[in-house]
Amino acid sequence: MAQVLTNYPASLPTPPTTPTKTAAAADGASIHVPLPPAAAPRKGKPGYIGNLTPSQEARLRALWAIAYKFVEMCEADESFQDAVTLEDKFVPPAMKPGAAATATQRRKLKRTGSRSGAVGPQRNPELVRELLSLLPTQERSMDRLEAAALDALDHWTPHMFRITLLHTVKQEHPDELALRFLRRSGWDVVAACKGMGRTIYWRTMEAAIDDDILRLGEGGAAEDERNGQGHARVLGAEFMKLLRSGKGFLHGNDREGRPMTYVRVRLHKPGEHSPESMERYIIYLLEMARLSLRPPVETGTIFLDMSHFRFKNFDLEPLKFILKCAEQYYPESIGLIIVHKAPFGTKALWKLIRHWVSASIADKVRFTSGRKDLFRYIHPSQVLAEHGGEDPFTYEYEEPMADENFKMQNTITRNYLLLERQMLVEQFEDVTKEWVMNAQGTPRAAEVGRRRDRVCAALTANFWELDPYVRARSLYDRRNCLSGTGNLQYHPPKSERRRRDSAMTGGPGGGGRPRSVSSSSGGARSSIMARSVLGGYSSSVSGVGGVGSVGARSSISGAASSGAGTLTTCSILGSPVKEDHFGEMEAVDMTTIADDSSFYSD
Repeated sequence: MAQVLTNYPASLPTPPTTPTKTAAAADGASIHVPLPPAAAPRKGKPGYIGNLTPSQEARLRALWAIAYKFVEMCEADESFQDAVTLEDKFVPPAMKPGAAATATQRRKLKRTGSRSGAVGPQRNPELVRELLSLLPTQERSMDRLEAAALDALDHWTPHMFRITLLHTVKQEHPDELALRFLRRSGWDVVAACKGMGRTIYWRTMEAAIDDDILRLGEGGAAEDERNGQGHARVLGAEFMKLLRSGKGFLHGNDREGRPMTYVRVRLHKPGEHSPESMERYIIYLLEMARLSLRPPVETGTIFLDMSHFRFKNFDLEPLKFILKCAEQYYPESIGLIIVHKAPFGTKALWKLIRHWVSASIADKVRFTSGRKDLFRYIHPSQVLAEHGGEDPFTYEYEEPMADENFKMQNTITRNYLLLERQMLVEQFEDVTKEWVMNAQGTPRAAEVGRRRDRVCAALTANFWELDPYVRARSLYDRRNCLSGTGNLQYHPPKSERRRRDSAMTGGPGGGGRPRSVSSSSGGARSSIMARSVLGGYSSSVSGVGGVGSVGARSSISGAASSGAGTLTTCSILGSPVKEDHFGEMEAVDMTTIADDSSFYSD
């Protein structure tokens, strides 16, 4: 957490584009962000927010209690101060080289009953015992429970937990994320902890979703397609081709209000795109679907359009990746899977494939063949005309506009909003600890729970304000479908779209926008995306002859790198950092990075 704060002076000036929302006491007292009024109680489905049984709420409380106790005890240990490199901070013991062999040896020692000769990185036994004391469980074998807890804790580091609320949680209530893993694990708190740890590691260190896929987005891919080099240019071109093809897109809601993601299988040709491009495209669609969720809806619908399907369109690898993501990294996110107009033999094939997926996903598959079947799950007004419905929508991709991501150059406002988010995260931590400590079902616990919900509402509002500064705009932003906390608009008025387009391009009636750095011409363009030594993506910009690169994958556009190392932006740190030749990260003084004041007028 301190990584973000080290880049701020003692007293922050009022940001140019955002009114001051924080006030700090002169004597250094804790900082609090004003909270919105309490929202109406939320009533969801059984096992969801607002509709938890006492036993389910107890497990949710235990999950937060164990998480904060784990962080507290680890940060009190002297070894915590020794974590200086990115690997030390964000690679848990289970993901380090040799972890699999170590785990095998531990299991052998456990089977033989030996408690000596511990192998590999072991958590403090006192930590494990204290965490287990917070766990509501009926497990009789404490040795088995202790082994499971050790395995789960090996998938976490304190720094990983700190970034969960800062970056992994988006517009949803933090309990939504926790409950997804609890439901997936059958309300097993230890298994849920392990699943969350694996997911956080995958998002930050392997897929680099926030730092690469969402930060560069469609505009970055289009820039790489035009001016990239080598592998980056190939990835950019393939990603844009997938977007233009309409192979997958979001549109409409089903009868339960779940946003629908259409997948037109007939447009897929195996081998046409590299596996890496397909996986990036699938993750991008999943993230767009996630951003389209609005409470109380917490799941989406996949519409698998198999009309005009031929055997040449069949490809097992993308299907396996989608199912893997749905089970491991986006658990409990799919409410319904509609397989429409499947050809003869598909149901027999499904009987084989369903053994690869969990029963919770397999039970959500529905086969439809005509209008009447579709109307059972989707209202006719939401069914596309090509499927016999009343919606005349046809997919047409709108190219990224030149300056749609100009806010991402405004690092002062971005950092100010990140600081505000960190303050809200600290408030959430305090009120959650208070919530856990109060007896469940008491009036005091209910009052603290309402204050906790207000902090979560403030986190949601902060996310939507921060979003345009850290995420490149998408097709759904250009079409004004994603409108913050409001409902999704799949058919925005044409007058509104014309007014927005005119404003963005500086046309008649629009105030005009400054040109973004990514659309500037000239200068050395460096769009090379390299895998980091940890297996994730690393976006960097290096100076060539004293001139900063301005390619799409340059993390800080227009900033010349001087001295040893390069400048890079790492989403898990939330601030610009300097990477030396040994892969270590250190904070960079924000005053060394110039900001063009022309970007501050919105």
